[in-house]
Amino acid sequence: MPELPEVETIRRAIEPHIVGAQITDISLPDPSIAGPGGSESLQPALGATVRAVLRRGKHLILLLAGNSGIVLHLRMTGALLRCELPAGARVRAVLTFSNGERLAFTDQRRLGRMQYYASLKPLLLRLGPEPLDADFTWESLRSALKRHSIPVKAALLDQNIVAGIGNMYADEALFLAGINPVVSANQIPANEIRTLWRSIRDVLQRAIEDGGASVSTYAKPDGNRGAAQFSFNVAHRKGQPCPRCGAQIERIMVRKRGACYCPCCQPKRKVDA
Repeated sequence: MPELPEVETIRRAIEPHIVGAQITDISLPDPSIAGPGGSESLQPALGATVRAVLRRGKHLILLLAGNSGIVLHLRMTGALLRCELPAGARVRAVLTFSNGERLAFTDQRRLGRMQYYASLKPLLLRLGPEPLDADFTWESLRSALKRHSIPVKAALLDQNIVAGIGNMYADEALFLAGINPVVSANQIPANEIRTLWRSIRDVLQRAIEDGGASVSTYAKPDGNRGAAQFSFNVAHRKGQPCPRCGAQIERIMVRKRGACYCPCCQPKRKVDA
């Protein structure tokens, strides 16, 4: 968190305000956000013009000259704001542009990163397919899952398999598909993978339309909260009734990550290959 819908919401919100503008200042109240190189590593971006604002998985990219760019990863508690900052906000970086726009990177847990890439190609290539792109088909998802015997919840969180899905949207997609989170990825029948593929796309698209989910510190760049959380069936709803059958939603650990699911709608079962 933030995941694909939140980052895409941010991308759409800031793009009209900074494309075509030059980066005139990069202030780092917390230089660790830039990694080992600190403030100096971002110096090549000063004076550069923002050509486009892109998203790759959970990464937000300010595309600069050539194939260079600034890549922001919000991790657990990051937000990118162009509004008046809330009281107590922990500001880790501020980007100022030639048209007067300012973007503040706030991050309570200090896990996020903002780094300059002279070439974006390595980052773009190492991530898995975008789940909302046309080339992400149910057949490509089946092919990817067949190569992994890990729990399907863990497979969906692997950014090399599918880019952009995190805990809460994986939980939602698995619920809609009726698949238990601990089922081995390579043991899911083709018809269920087709349903899962459709569920992934539906969940993500609906969340984007709702402006992302504000379940902790996430806010849209204008400071307003997203509304996707109000449509959640199981994510962040441990102990509450399942909206489909009324059973109590449970939370288990899958490869050290929490997974919320309905034990009745998503039963454990043996599945043939």
